[in-house]
Amino acid sequence: MTETWDSAGYIASSRYRLAVCRYLSEHGSGLPSRIAAETDLAQPHVSRALSELRERGIVELLVPESQQKGRLYGLTDLGQLAYERVALDQQADITVVESGEFPAPELSSGLQEAYGDALRAIVWCEPVQTRVRFFEQSLLDRYDEDTVKTLVATLTNEEAIDQPLEDLPIGGPELVAFAIDDALIVRVPLNDGVKLLVSLDASIDVTLGELRDTCRQMTAVALDS
Repeated sequence: MTETWDSAGYIASSRYRLAVCRYLSEHGSGLPSRIAAETDLAQPHVSRALSELRERGIVELLVPESQQKGRLYGLTDLGQLAYERVALDQQADITVVESGEFPAPELSSGLQEAYGDALRAIVWCEPVQTRVRFFEQSLLDRYDEDTVKTLVATLTNEEAIDQPLEDLPIGGPELVAFAIDDALIVRVPLNDGVKLLVSLDASIDVTLGELRDTCRQMTAVALDS
């Protein structure tokens, strides 16, 4: 289960990897040039995504390694399971909001004060609506709507509560940390089915103990908001 969730999160965290896996799932296999043409992506992005996915065992080369032309790729069994998990999680209603529209403004400002430039995004997940506030303009350019929707839904799914994408528990199953690409993401359940996701730059100089304490404090703030 952990490996599937790890792979699902890895797919979901890049629109290029997501598009490549969607194509391979729908078509069974594909050449980089064909995938690029039919997904409207630049071929270098497709080639890089295939390389990244292959390194993680999500995609495999279906022809001999020595074959330089007609390099056909397909999803592995793990890749198919992970993409199916991602596809099931694309039903979330996601809205990107500004500072004043975030449900807990004190929480938003408190996190900014605590983490500064290392704070990437915060996500308020209710049963019927999810609101995302980005703190970096580059993230708005990097993540399209489908990618954000898929990543948030994957990380908030209850089936994964005891199976973090990386083994980084921070005080118990109620507080879970995930490491994906260049981000550290913390999931904190609040009340009435609300979950909070906090995305930090993975290079931030903070111990898990410090992160745990901050999570406890911000949970109290959010519940009082």
